[in-house]
Amino acid sequence: MTEPDAAPGAADRPPLGGLATATWSIPHDFGGMTSALLRRSRLLAAHLGEPVRILTYAPGLDVHEARRRLERRGDLGPGVTLHNVWEDLRELPDEALGPRDDAPAGPRVRGRRAELVREERLGDDATRTLVFRGDRSLLAIEESRGGRRTIETFTRSGRPARSWPTRRAFWLERTRALLPDVPTSVVVDSKELIRFFATLRDEPGIRTLQMVHGAHLATDAADAHGQVVGRRGRLLGALADYDAVVLLTPTQEREIAERLGPGVRTFVVPNSIDVDVPADLTGRDPAHGVMLASLDGRKRVDHAVTAVDAVRRRTGRPLRLDVYGDGPERAALRRLAARSPGVRLHGHVPGAAARFAEASFMLLTSRSEGMGLVLAEAMARGCLPIAYDVRYGPADVVTHGVDGFLVPAGDTAALAAAVEQVTGLDEAALLAMRQAAVRSAQRFDDSRVARRWAEVLTRVAAARPA
Repeated sequence: MTEPDAAPGAADRPPLGGLATATWSIPHDFGGMTSALLRRSRLLAAHLGEPVRILTYAPGLDVHEARRRLERRGDLGPGVTLHNVWEDLRELPDEALGPRDDAPAGPRVRGRRAELVREERLGDDATRTLVFRGDRSLLAIEESRGGRRTIETFTRSGRPARSWPTRRAFWLERTRALLPDVPTSVVVDSKELIRFFATLRDEPGIRTLQMVHGAHLATDAADAHGQVVGRRGRLLGALADYDAVVLLTPTQEREIAERLGPGVRTFVVPNSIDVDVPADLTGRDPAHGVMLASLDGRKRVDHAVTAVDAVRRRTGRPLRLDVYGDGPERAALRRLAARSPGVRLHGHVPGAAARFAEASFMLLTSRSEGMGLVLAEAMARGCLPIAYDVRYGPADVVTHGVDGFLVPAGDTAALAAAVEQVTGLDEAALLAMRQAAVRSAQRFDDSRVARRWAEVLTRVAAARPA
């Protein structure tokens, strides 16, 4: 495992070159992965003093609207810029597209109002994507037949122009156009881009780092060679073609190394948090719990509601559980909570992590995690985590019985027993655990994580200086 603890200061380390991150798109209602890459980009720009370019590849992204949206929310900090491989093409004058006078006229089609992309099926193994400009004229057609994709552009009057024989050729040219004119390290966050960036290992001036955000093994996998989740096999097959692979936890790094061997160069860098320790860790209601989670099957919020209700019935303690988050299981969970006094569903609340400073304990009942950053966010505020011991994160973040509690995954009886234990502790024991939790959370402080990133990027740059 390569897990740096410190990095040389900016004045001491060699130049890092350019910095970029690559993702498919920036959704309106984005979740943890996009939040993490935006935070990391701000962190690197602020602490390393290097501008960071966020590259996106979705033809349907209105990058101007996305910039405004992110800037309003404060998600794009100083030195962080957002780009899209289609952005410049949409704004180029027709002459710059290289119109072909000898080619037959292109299809006479226009976009609908505010339509930037349209998907069409041409047959069993053929599709095409129509890409439009803001003025509704057709910019390009990306056609897929038998697994091969070609891209052709058109002038505003419909004349065929520049074309590319493969999507890779188009993406590579557009990626180079968006990167600075120096060797650049690109952190890849999106599964849609895994294969493309895996082909760039020998491209001069581009260093590739694959960021792994989630668990690659099934929940019930017995060991590192167990069943792989969904399409994660494609990810595992591409990792050896990256200059570096960045994992969020030492446990996942060990299991990746055991499965794939020494051909994959791995580093461990966790996500970071603001460590904002409350002035007073005492005086909290020991029966007050909090949960921050999407209301979906992977998070298993029903397990938390069931466990808390079981403890309330068994002990008579006035337990409260405040759940912050939204998702497809909201209606079912509302019905369950209606039968569980003290359980309240608040929906999505911006800045809900601040509630950890008021609560005594928090629950994590997921089927899997990438790291379980919410655990560190709670611990930094003195809120004791009770977590299912799933891949990956809980066992790397929480020391059982010292700064929180780990429970066998999916065992609601054991979860209830842990809740009963925590809510029965005296104030002195609770304070000792809260203080330990705060100390443990310091590992994920912005400045420490920034130093780890500096070390990783320095080593990658040294291995491929050009």
